[in-house]
Amino acid sequence: MADDSWKDARVRQAEEALAAAVRTADEIIADAARAAAEHAAPPPPPVPSEEPERPILRDAW
Repeated sequence: MADDSWKDARVRQAEEALAAAVRTADEIIADAARAAAEHAAPPPPPVPSEEPERPILRDAW
């Protein structure tokens, strides 16, 4: 139905409330995504390029 003449004040008010609720949900989701990005796990420590020094006892085995 392209004609909106059937809509009364209650329908228009319900549509406006729904649109406001959807915007609010989108804002909540965006805020949560930003907060999750801020609390993301720190990057792993860099991998040393050299092999770590082995204990002398290990060489004896």
